[in-house]
Amino acid sequence: MDKRLRQKTFSRVSNELRERTKIETDKGELIFQIDSNASIPKGPENKKGEPETFEWISTYLSPGETVIDIGANIGVFSLYAALIPNVHVVAFEPSANSFSTLNTNIRLNGLDESIEAYCLGVSNETKLTKLYMKDSSSGSSHNSVGSSQNQFGQFDVESQQAVLSIKLDDFIMLSKSKKPNHIKLDVDGIELQILKGSKEALKTINSILIEIEGNNSTENLDEINTILKDSGLKEERSWRNKGSRRNRLFTRK
Repeated sequence: MDKRLRQKTFSRVSNELRERTKIETDKGELIFQIDSNASIPKGPENKKGEPETFEWISTYLSPGETVIDIGANIGVFSLYAALIPNVHVVAFEPSANSFSTLNTNIRLNGLDESIEAYCLGVSNETKLTKLYMKDSSSGSSHNSVGSSQNQFGQFDVESQQAVLSIKLDDFIMLSKSKKPNHIKLDVDGIELQILKGSKEALKTINSILIEIEGNNSTENLDEINTILKDSGLKEERSWRNKGSRRNRLFTRK
């Protein structure tokens, strides 16, 4: 066996030997690769996860629609949404390690025609910047694009990663993607900046599920509510008490 073939064989076998797990959903089974403790997925019945996000996807997304997942992480919600017939998912995840696991999970589930994933940050400006990471392992959270501050304040930076940050409106224009019907927004701090760069997209969506905690529930809340209200979206207040109680749902009436 020559050296190149031996390396390919070793790489393939190594990938196959990595630990994997499955979660059961009402739409079918999903397979996930475990690259770190943080990348172990939490399914719909796991009360430590976000059962309300699974419920939103199941209740509001319809076959043939497009959903944008900003802060896709390892892809739990992108994969679940893609199990709905002909739903198209556009997933954004700036962390290289989480993005790698996300793409592996897409491949393991045969959903590469339903999900297009981008290793990009989303913000209120299109520019080169840094992803500041409190934890760089796959599946980790509470990192931040553009500064070392998340929704709970300043954090100690373990490492930095160069990233391209893009306004969602610019992405839709450049990619010529279909206008989204729904948006999931969970990025641990810069939700307000992302909304400021998504004003055209917000005018046409049917719903947005957005994580509201930390400074987003205090100093940023009025501005977040104003942007969504001006876009014709109204909060479904009953969702405040669902699941993790971190997410708020806004819909078009």
